[in-house]
Amino acid sequence: MRKTIRTVALAIAASGMAMSAFAGKGGGTIPADVSKKSRNDNTVYAGINWNWGAREGATGVIGFRKAKTKSNNNVQGGKIEATIILSGAPVGFGELKLKGLAGSRSTQGELGLGFGHQGFLATGGVQVPYANAGTDYVFGKGWQPYVGVNTLGKTKRARETLSCPSGYTLNGSDCLEDFD
Repeated sequence: MRKTIRTVALAIAASGMAMSAFAGKGGGTIPADVSKKSRNDNTVYAGINWNWGAREGATGVIGFRKAKTKSNNNVQGGKIEATIILSGAPVGFGELKLKGLAGSRSTQGELGLGFGHQGFLATGGVQVPYANAGTDYVFGKGWQPYVGVNTLGKTKRARETLSCPSGYTLNGSDCLEDFD
């Protein structure tokens, strides 16, 4: 029994010394530095617009959006879209538009030019996730406002990268001090 008590006491003492030998090792943790980088979001989309004014009726839309989300999540880019008249005039080619866009990930303003079966036009509008509204001014014919739905959601977020200062190693979202 005495031998068992002595063995347990020695084991406790040894583990206590070992723990004190490692005290202060491994240092602390600090949060990782988060930086954001711009990101491109290039998307083909489709939709339908309802027009009134110079021409009333439905228009099918197919387009391509080239957008760049900056590190502050502001967005700039452009769109090219072609429309097909579905009602309100003979079915066929509607317009071809080239637009610049700027705004946030969820709301972009648009301005552009185009041409179509009624002539040259200037266009302006707003795009929100899965919906848009605006107006075309068809030279010699007048205003042609529209509202529509499409497959464009929010643009992608800016990329986030994590980094640690010198002497630290990234572990998840924290920086652990290196053992040297």
